[in-house]
Amino acid sequence: MKKLIIAAAASGLALAFAPAMASELEGHCEAYAAENGSDASGCACLAETADADATAELMSVEGPEDIESLSDNARGAIEACFPDA
Repeated sequence: MKKLIIAAAASGLALAFAPAMASELEGHCEAYAAENGSDASGCACLAETADADATAELMSVEGPEDIESLSDNARGAIEACFPDA
């Protein structure tokens, strides 16, 4: 029972921070686009589409070389929001 309570609290905490992480991802995406001369039009979509794991990965992207090492999950979010990329 104790494990169930801890798991429920952890998932509730994760849900509470999800909007903040999405907002941070959108800002990170826009900054990345500005620094690399790329399209930022899909950043809001990316923030809404990426799950927590993909968001964590995408927040660590510093340059084009980092995109190559992303998981299929994170790449899928990018492809959904930036179909021409």
